[in-house]
Amino acid sequence: MLGDFKNISEKHSFLHSLDGRVKTIVFLSTIIIAACLTKWYLVAGIWIAALAIFPTLHIPFWTLVKRLLMPFSIAWLVFLSLIFTNGSHAMFIIHIGNISIPGYYEGLKLGFLILLRIMTAVTLGSLLSFSTSMIEILETLRLCKIPNTIIDLAAMMYRYVFILEETAHSMHRAQVSRMSDNTSWLSRAKDAGNVAGHVLIKSLDRSIKIYNAMLSRGYNENSTSSDFYVDAVPFSHIVYGVLFGIVLIVLVLINIFI
Repeated sequence: MLGDFKNISEKHSFLHSLDGRVKTIVFLSTIIIAACLTKWYLVAGIWIAALAIFPTLHIPFWTLVKRLLMPFSIAWLVFLSLIFTNGSHAMFIIHIGNISIPGYYEGLKLGFLILLRIMTAVTLGSLLSFSTSMIEILETLRLCKIPNTIIDLAAMMYRYVFILEETAHSMHRAQVSRMSDNTSWLSRAKDAGNVAGHVLIKSLDRSIKIYNAMLSRGYNENSTSSDFYVDAVPFSHIVYGVLFGIVLIVLVLINIFI
């Protein structure tokens, strides 16, 4: 799945051609607004629009489905937990022996809204990541005055997460070659834990070496680098960004007054 990020620059679409600064600000703003909207149909509308945009990226839809599986499972658990823990008007009651578990109407509404928010945010984030290189996103955040330390940490995490993934795959293949996949479930779980532990240890060792190497080259938290963006944002791209901004403002006004 991580490899899906590596060849995004080779794709051609409207989103790919849009200036990275405009895309990053628009998508992140949309994620924040979607997380604050209280009308479920507005959040659902944003999610449907995001799903409709995805085919224009010329990327297999299954790639997005794989990206959404994990957050959907988490959102579903949140949805279920809120149904049985939040509210005062019971819609139904589940009887388990002498225990009665009521399902609340307020919990259903809130859980469904949060589920939509999670899925919308992940879909928008996926659209941004599939259409924009990480360096463009991070440099846009730098222009937005996000602290340099956070930007540098995010850049290193993104750069070396692929190495950690390859290391984990290599260790897993080594275990499989020793017939570990024919052992009991408990043994396989123990092997998976060992792999995870070794990967964490190696990542810690690598991070210490990288940080020491950076310090030896004069790095500190106040270090500055040359500007990534040297050209101004094209006027047509600014217009697109303004139009998207107007749409977001309209959604907020609808959420407040309707």
